[in-house]
Amino acid sequence: MLTTLAALTLGASSVQAQTVTVVEYYNKALDAYFITGKAPEQSTLDGVADFQRTGMTFQATVATAATSAQTKICRFYISVASPYTSSHFYGRQGTDCESLLSQKIAGFSWEDYDFATSQPVGGTCASGATAIYRGFRAGANGKTSNHRYSASQATYNAAILKGYVGEDAVFCATAATAATTTTTPPSGSGDCGATFFPNKKLTLQTTSSTLGVASPVLTAVRTYDSTPIVFRGRTVSQVIDTSPGSTSATMVEDTGSSYSEIGVRGVSASGTSETYFTPPIVYPKSVAVGQRVDFTRSITSNPASPNGTGTQTGSITLLAKESVTVPAGTFTACKFLTDQVTQYPSVGSNSHTVATSWIAINVGIVRADITDTTTVAGFNVTGTSQLLATKVE
Repeated sequence: MLTTLAALTLGASSVQAQTVTVVEYYNKALDAYFITGKAPEQSTLDGVADFQRTGMTFQATVATAATSAQTKICRFYISVASPYTSSHFYGRQGTDCESLLSQKIAGFSWEDYDFATSQPVGGTCASGATAIYRGFRAGANGKTSNHRYSASQATYNAAILKGYVGEDAVFCATAATAATTTTTPPSGSGDCGATFFPNKKLTLQTTSSTLGVASPVLTAVRTYDSTPIVFRGRTVSQVIDTSPGSTSATMVEDTGSSYSEIGVRGVSASGTSETYFTPPIVYPKSVAVGQRVDFTRSITSNPASPNGTGTQTGSITLLAKESVTVPAGTFTACKFLTDQVTQYPSVGSNSHTVATSWIAINVGIVRADITDTTTVAGFNVTGTSQLLATKVE
């Protein structure tokens, strides 16, 4: 009797070991979905803030234990700079996996077999099995291409309404649960409106040229200091740029749903000066691709600037969310275009600045390409500069 019981227990454990739970995650930084049947990978992703479980799961078989009635599902990671892609593709053994491997497509990395399932016949799963549907969204407007898998018709239909192209049922699974939400979270989701990244430190190198003459390369350290201070009666944090002989601190006020840039304090050998922006530029914490923030503000200085009081008008537009590579590494970044005109009427100064900036998510600015044309007393002077992050701490 004891021998029989032991054999039954071992047999049950063996069956359980052949089954895996495939889990769906939403990556808010990429606005994309991902599934995995690998338990160690799930444990890792559960500890990453950008990855959130959607509630969608289904049961599958360990790839090495696939039966003759099942198909192994392989996985490729796709990483392409242009058009920007950071995604995964799940293929079928005997149909997709071998073909993709043999083609040696640039940017496709083999990640082995993930799990095994039965397949639909004529788009229909056998009685007792749940159809797992797939939709595809092509990469555009800074979003990566992405496949989304759905364990319910409602979730599948909602994805199609959000821009995914329906590809019908691709897996047949057991013990499936649908996602707890049927809508795609909005693009942006708080990651592309940020201008302040607590306790991050970046080393930034700037090269510049005026009238075709190159200037010496400058290096500065940017620190996002979250220690609150009071500036003109308001509690703010500081973005501190330290370079040889001078320090400049931009004052940022967190209003809950936005950040406001209210002024700058500079310290150098000649003393301390402050610049005030009225009203401040307000940066929403959640910005969608194509969204624009327009601004008009006055610029005053203490001590008073020889240029007098200035005015600044312009716009900041989120162009895309994309990958950017700089000396400090490769980052997922929000790409902004800033177009502004600064005028000091008392001295007849007019400056037009156009800047394209890449703000790495949860890191800070890692690249900026800037062109500035200044007109004074009828003379035009054009300069260009590029800022690159060489180190991130």
